[in-house]
Amino acid sequence: MATLSPVRAAVPLLNGLELLSRGKVRDSYELPGALLSSATDGISIFDFVLNARVKMKGIILNALNHFWSEYLWQFEIPTHLAAVGAAIDKYLPADLRGNTDLQSRASVIHRMKMAPVEFIYRSVLTGSSVSSYKKDGTVCEHRLPPGLQDGDSLPCILDTPTTKAEEGHDENMSFREVRERYPQQTMLGLQVFQICSEHCESRGIKLADTKFEFGEGGRIGDEIVTPDSSRFWEFKVWQDGRKLEKRKAPPSYDKQLVRAWGIEQGINKRKPENPDDVAWVHSLEVPEKLIEQTTEIYRYIFWRLTGMTIENYLSDRMDVAVQPKKKKIAFVFGSESDLPTGFYANRERAEIVVHVMSCHRNHFELTGFANSGCGGADVVICAGGKAFALPGVLDAMLYEAGKNVRVIGVALGEPGSKSFEAAKLSIEEIPGAPVVMDEISGQVYAGISGLSSALNRAINGELPPVKARVAKPVRMNIELSAG
Repeated sequence: MATLSPVRAAVPLLNGLELLSRGKVRDSYELPGALLSSATDGISIFDFVLNARVKMKGIILNALNHFWSEYLWQFEIPTHLAAVGAAIDKYLPADLRGNTDLQSRASVIHRMKMAPVEFIYRSVLTGSSVSSYKKDGTVCEHRLPPGLQDGDSLPCILDTPTTKAEEGHDENMSFREVRERYPQQTMLGLQVFQICSEHCESRGIKLADTKFEFGEGGRIGDEIVTPDSSRFWEFKVWQDGRKLEKRKAPPSYDKQLVRAWGIEQGINKRKPENPDDVAWVHSLEVPEKLIEQTTEIYRYIFWRLTGMTIENYLSDRMDVAVQPKKKKIAFVFGSESDLPTGFYANRERAEIVVHVMSCHRNHFELTGFANSGCGGADVVICAGGKAFALPGVLDAMLYEAGKNVRVIGVALGEPGSKSFEAAKLSIEEIPGAPVVMDEISGQVYAGISGLSSALNRAINGELPPVKARVAKPVRMNIELSAG
């Protein structure tokens, strides 16, 4: 069992319940005929528990487990969940009932004797499987074709099981031995991976790999396709990356940023079974900005998979009494002629501010608007027609000013006109695609219906994390030779 960091160990225990175990993320308690699993905001990398908490992480993991459990029931696939949300109260002592935080992050689960195997499934070659493949062309004894690179598709979904180490790193196991010992679990895992993978693709997400744990009776336990147990990639980014000669895996929607920071610190070279290494890792301060970015990523992948914000899901699907935050949304139209006739926004669901500003003719005002963080707006919706530079310019100004405000672009104009097509191209052809579009359809928000969809997205959806800009060298006073 991994040694808990001081911050993780300081998570308060629940009064009136017997604690059974404290894991890297979850605390488990005894209940009559069942268990209570509470997902904390703890975070671990390379089998070390960091001395930090990621806000909302445990709540998102718990809700995503519920989402997949409900989704799998239509295929008659049982999971470990017995009760979630407000329904857990009937299992709890009176003084723990009505606790919205507990209802949000805890679930009542069935008792199961767990198989001592991590059932890992992969649709692509990535992560730890790359080094194994480079060594001898195999992964967990699966012989793979030559010439594969990081992120390439595998010939089929592979079962690549590992040990479930109490301390230290898990070790690869023979897929043949695990299939022979646990045939029901192995085949069920393949089925569940396929089901979940198809749903992810319908939401524009590539499920690269995931890890399951099974009870010896075949019921799924622990994590079900969450960012703590899976790699999620933007499907189009992954697909486009396969066209390159030198290929690599795209960024993933999980704790990848924290892993990258951990590699910079050298955590990946330390041994979790060494007390001195554990103490050293626990002494490290995880940057607050990194924690905030990770929360954004977890919120975003939750929305991409479920179509709901975490607050709306808790309220509508888990009957938890939470109130979504009222967002402040700034509309910026490129000109007076772009203002739609009779445009209406529900002021009860959002605070709406409307501006008319040209990036060509109001550069001073636009700069001040960006430096102010767009007046404290949570989201900016830029709408206009023709060669519509406003969204990209404002997004660049916000990035330069260090303001974490996302810009959604909406193209306006007469359908089929040059003006309309130019506006769409002005948004979708920005290098690096920093302005928010409809990622699932791969299209720019366009027209009055697109304006309405963008507003609905701003109120009821999540926006992707800010994309890092890659600076290009500036060359000035270049001598050009004739011919």
